[in-house]
Amino acid sequence: MAKLTSSSIVDILGAIIADELGRLRMGDEQLWKGRQWQPNTQIVFASKATGDAQEVIVDSFEWMSIASRVVEFFQLDSSGLEDYLLRFSTLQQWAEVIETSREDHRLDITFCSSGSVAQVSHHRHDWMALLAEAQFFIDFIKRHDVEIQRVVSFVPPHHIYGFIFSVLVPELLEIPVVRGLKAFSITQAQQLKNNDLLIGFPAAFEQFVQMDTVFPQAANAICSTGPCAPAVLNALTRNGLNSVFEVYGSTETAGVGIRNAPNQPYQLLPRWIKQGKEQLMDNLSRELIDLPDSIQWHGPGLFEPLKRNDDTLSICGKSVHPETIAGVIRQHPNISDARVRLNHAEESHSLKALLIADPEQRSGQSETLIAQVRTWLADKLEPHELPKRFAVRDSIPTNELGKEIDWDSQPDLMRR
Repeated sequence: MAKLTSSSIVDILGAIIADELGRLRMGDEQLWKGRQWQPNTQIVFASKATGDAQEVIVDSFEWMSIASRVVEFFQLDSSGLEDYLLRFSTLQQWAEVIETSREDHRLDITFCSSGSVAQVSHHRHDWMALLAEAQFFIDFIKRHDVEIQRVVSFVPPHHIYGFIFSVLVPELLEIPVVRGLKAFSITQAQQLKNNDLLIGFPAAFEQFVQMDTVFPQAANAICSTGPCAPAVLNALTRNGLNSVFEVYGSTETAGVGIRNAPNQPYQLLPRWIKQGKEQLMDNLSRELIDLPDSIQWHGPGLFEPLKRNDDTLSICGKSVHPETIAGVIRQHPNISDARVRLNHAEESHSLKALLIADPEQRSGQSETLIAQVRTWLADKLEPHELPKRFAVRDSIPTNELGKEIDWDSQPDLMRR
């Protein structure tokens, strides 16, 4: 496979548009992410709208934000064709511009991180390396006597994990793929088939276990984006799945390892060369990367992540531990959970805190609760450990992959 198909590009465009509009129009995230995007979906300004059901009306800022993401993702600036996005309005027309650009110019793909920090990072991945990785995963899965006839993905295709498994894998195998809301619907309705390969993440699989979802005995699954509890993985196989493969990696690295049982070590992908205990070298670029976890090696190419590396930060020249501070905040009688992170908006690198409190446990308005917590923390933390900004919410915000995200991008937060 030398190029992306038009249908895959349309699906990716829809996911990017949904992500941007969900971010810019706070409160409408689920509306956009649940939408079914079609080749004839049009991105138009209000002045050019005709009332067609396939029109998505945007303002100039939203259009620029969407177009910028598309240009970066597909490297359109390498061909100089990015201005053509303004000349056309349908996703099919945009896909044709992208296909033309990729024929003679850069094929690399740029992914954005979706973790918990406020500052999004951008990582460009070599096209041939992505293809090689997808083929490795196919070969690894087939070596375990697994046949794949359809991919059912709960992961958006513009995330690197979703791109590899719900775009490249089905295109290499020339098999159909079901994504998004339809994927959840057929799973909950127990309409999966034998030889389906489910692409999911821990929160989604936990939900299926809680719903006691039954799976076909010849269906299999891939799980990534974070640790999945062995009890959940075991419950999935008890409920019918033949096997669940876990993938270890990140937006920065793409895939690093894969395993087919929670009590087994991960197998290192051939792209990586072990350098020391917690460093890897990219076999292609020769770059060194630091792994985010403490690693135990079990022999050549076999490893097990043990725990996240120390989260020590330096505030005003002094070391602080955000998780330790969050633990102190959780001891407050009106706080059920808390998160503490670096406040990137402040040049002095102060801390910010998210307070989780049930509505019935709140004492008055959010401002009152924040004031109470500030006073309560004053004699429990050092001055440099005290968060400078607070926000209140009913639950920890997560993205569509179930990963925690920064609360400053979420609606309805009371900040001080």
